[in-house]
Amino acid sequence: MWYAIQTLGGEEERTANMIRRQVSTDNLSECFVPKRERMKKFGGQWNQVEETLFPGYLFVITERPEGLYQELRRVPRLTKVLGREEQNFYPLSREEEAFVRGIGDQEHRTSLSKIKLGEGKEIRVVEGPLKDYVGNVVKVNLHKREVVIRVRFVGRETELKMGVEMVGVEEH
Repeated sequence: MWYAIQTLGGEEERTANMIRRQVSTDNLSECFVPKRERMKKFGGQWNQVEETLFPGYLFVITERPEGLYQELRRVPRLTKVLGREEQNFYPLSREEEAFVRGIGDQEHRTSLSKIKLGEGKEIRVVEGPLKDYVGNVVKVNLHKREVVIRVRFVGRETELKMGVEMVGVEEH
């Protein structure tokens, strides 16, 4: 089962490393911080960079949630385990797990989606993880080469930034 853990923004990787070091493999199958690729301009040049996809969150996979929860209580820097009730440890829903799994690769990295621009800034996804979520796009920022999608995550609406690469303009 997959669980989301809230931590301090900017501390996701450091906290994940602490969990990997301090929690036994009996209680933890995997601990990871999903990343997203995006293009960023430095000194007039576009460069591909990697950023945290869910700022303030990391994920764990376990078949022994009670044992994991007990061990996590001893990990410093951990803010709280996300759940639907106080002091409980709940898994992501099947849909949420499928979403996180579906937009990332084996290393939980979300690659750039290739897009074409249509009439009225309408985008058409040629390939990439955004392909199944075009209907969720709430903002397109071509200057920053990213789009914002709205999805349901840990029981509430969340906006995620995803990197895009322009591969052309639709002909009409």
